[in-house]
Amino acid sequence: MKIRITRGGIFGKDGEIAVGTELDVKEEPKGWAGRYEVISGGGKNKEAVTGDGGGEPKTAADVLKMATDGSQFMAFKAAATKLLGEKTPANKADIVAALEDLATQP
Repeated sequence: MKIRITRGGIFGKDGEIAVGTELDVKEEPKGWAGRYEVISGGGKNKEAVTGDGGGEPKTAADVLKMATDGSQFMAFKAAATKLLGEKTPANKADIVAALEDLATQP
């Protein structure tokens, strides 16, 4: 499968991998969620880990469920950032609190 790096913070043996770099990988690098997109070879009915596959947007309740269902932190944080924007807190407890506030607003 071929992926394209869409955000910084991914490091290889020679340092940080530049945004826009295309890589061939055997399987989706789940730990990089939100920082790459699948550009080929993703398989049928597979959504890119970035969540940009055109599915329904997640609600605050959906993202809160990710906090307890075993989802990786970066996938949880990426989904929360789509709802909370640039004011997304850095740690899980603060993100959960912000999402709970958002979920209770009319």
